[in-house]
Amino acid sequence: MLKVLKSKTIVFSIALAILSVLQGYIGLLPLDQKGQAIAGIVIAVVVTILRAITTQPLSDK
Repeated sequence: MLKVLKSKTIVFSIALAILSVLQGYIGLLPLDQKGQAIAGIVIAVVVTILRAITTQPLSDK
C-alpha cells in the first residue's frame, strides 16, 4: 500500500476525492458554472501532466 502512495498521480487522485467529498458536504469552494468548468480543466491538465511524467509502473515503485 505504501508503494502506491509514491505515485504522484495516485496522491493527486486521493486529494481530489477528499476535496470532492468536502465540496459535496460543506460547499468548501463556492463555484459558479464557469468556475466549475475551469476547475475541471485544471484537473484534466494536472492528470495529463502527471501521466506524461510517469516513467515506471506502480509495481516497480
